[in-house]
Formats: sequence, C-alpha cells, structure tokens
Amino acid sequence: MKNKIILAFIILSGISILIGLIGKIIGSSIVFANATWHMFSQTCLLAAIAFGIGKMLDK
Repeated sequence: MKNKIILAFIILSGISILIGLIGKIIGSSIVFANATWHMFSQTCLLAAIAFGIGKMLDK
C-alpha cells in the first residue's frame, strides 16, 4: 500500500515540476506562480522520502 503512495507522490512531483518548467519557458504562470509549482514538487518529494523511511522502519 505504501509503495503506491510513494509512487503517487513521485509522479505528482514530476508533473508539477514539468508544469513549473513549461510556465517558466513560455514566460507566464499556469494557474499558480511557477515557483509555487516547484515548491509543491519539493513537498511531494519530501513526503515520498518520509513514507519510504517509514516503510523501512516498519521492517
């Protein structure tokens, strides 16, 4: 179950970083500011790391 959560966070992070980069390249913001997408991506990666460490500690 936790593998699916970790994978979902990693995919969500990848999508948000792509949206932020596309917005930065075209020179406008997509729904939110480009920096917000990058910060959201960092948060998703941090959550994936936390769930991964939690899974390792359960063993």
